[in-house]
Amino acid sequence: MFLPELVSFRLPALPRFGKDQIAIFWLFIGVVLFHRDRLRSVRLGKWIKLAALLLLASHSITMFLNSDPVSYGAVYIPAHAPRDAVNVLIKNTLNYVLPLVLGAAMFNSSHDLRVLFRVLVGAALVYSIFQLIELRMSPQFHRWVYGFFQHSFAQTKRGDGFRPTVFMQNGLAVAMFTAAGVLAAAGLYKIKIKVFRIPPAFTLGYLWLILLLSKSLAALFYSLMAVPLIVFTRPKTQFRIAVLLAVVVLVYPDARAAGLVPVEDIRQWVEAEYGEQKVSSLMTRFINEDTLLERSSERPFFGWGTYGRASVYSPRSGKEIAIRDGDWIITWGEFGRFGFFGKYLFLLLPIFLSARQLRRIRRPSDRRLLAALSLIIGFSVFDFLPNGNFHYLVFALSGALMGCSNGIVRHRALRARRKRWESRKVPQSIEEATPVGVAATT
Repeated sequence: MFLPELVSFRLPALPRFGKDQIAIFWLFIGVVLFHRDRLRSVRLGKWIKLAALLLLASHSITMFLNSDPVSYGAVYIPAHAPRDAVNVLIKNTLNYVLPLVLGAAMFNSSHDLRVLFRVLVGAALVYSIFQLIELRMSPQFHRWVYGFFQHSFAQTKRGDGFRPTVFMQNGLAVAMFTAAGVLAAAGLYKIKIKVFRIPPAFTLGYLWLILLLSKSLAALFYSLMAVPLIVFTRPKTQFRIAVLLAVVVLVYPDARAAGLVPVEDIRQWVEAEYGEQKVSSLMTRFINEDTLLERSSERPFFGWGTYGRASVYSPRSGKEIAIRDGDWIITWGEFGRFGFFGKYLFLLLPIFLSARQLRRIRRPSDRRLLAALSLIIGFSVFDFLPNGNFHYLVFALSGALMGCSNGIVRHRALRARRKRWESRKVPQSIEEATPVGVAATT
């Protein structure tokens, strides 16, 4: 939330370490030093392990299969060397695997689930203070604290105001973080838990107002769909919606390549609802996707690798012809079909697995919080279709969903076994404690 963007460190023969990699590395060290028992108790399951193996192996194989340089006229992009396979293995471990594993380790009980929601809402409340200042004075905190602006200032302007960026990558990242806080606040409102002694209804309304002022249409749209689901529907219904969102994300690349996505219908709907400006932005994304999909079809299984090799450049100017916005098209172009499914299955499998565990969770408040968390993850990953992945939070939340659902079920099973053991032991101990004479008289 507060470390600088665009600052990284690179040691010899290792990838660059930015704020995400540095933060997750030291979080891992802290867990090893102070919560090693929690780390040992993590049960990922065979499907998560297989997805992690597919993620790490496919991305590393991509590096070996792209040992040829790429050139577009004056543009020359070097080949991948074997050390790049090691670097991508380290980066994927820090960006994806460790956040999910640590999320599952540190959040694995009913109490932990409530702590997670209260911390997420509390963090959003704290960040809202900085957002309000930047809404009034324009995005300045990153420049005031670190001496430079982390994004294009022109892209922060929205109408007569600004979109706050605070210390994150851009305004979209801040808006999606706030949207996660809104959905978490809706979950706490449903089970009547306060944060900072603030009534839950006020917290939900205030964060929703902050999200509205942040001028991010997609994040606001997600909240308008998700909050009524959390407040008015059953947990089973919420999990079904989260599963549906996960399936849409997984099938979208193939559906998009096959022409099954109704682009023209979407264009007409957006034009009718939001005007010509939004239509222009949307169609630019679709046109870029078409160009990049054609490029990725040349190496469909393991992709083109990094260094910008998957993009398309002008032979004359050397500039990129197609802009890569969505995380899905970036992953699809760089690491191909296997890399895409490795990453997204690893991220989304906890939704499917937790949905199966829901019937074994009896406490209504646990069911509601787990369902709300599944929607937070589902809508966050759905946003990867038009936008990028800005930080590792969604992977940590996915791990927390799996850890809490498994932990609650495991705790219930342990209590049931303990009760059965005590019910067998008590009559036996009474019989043993009864004197022989008394037993005979009886």
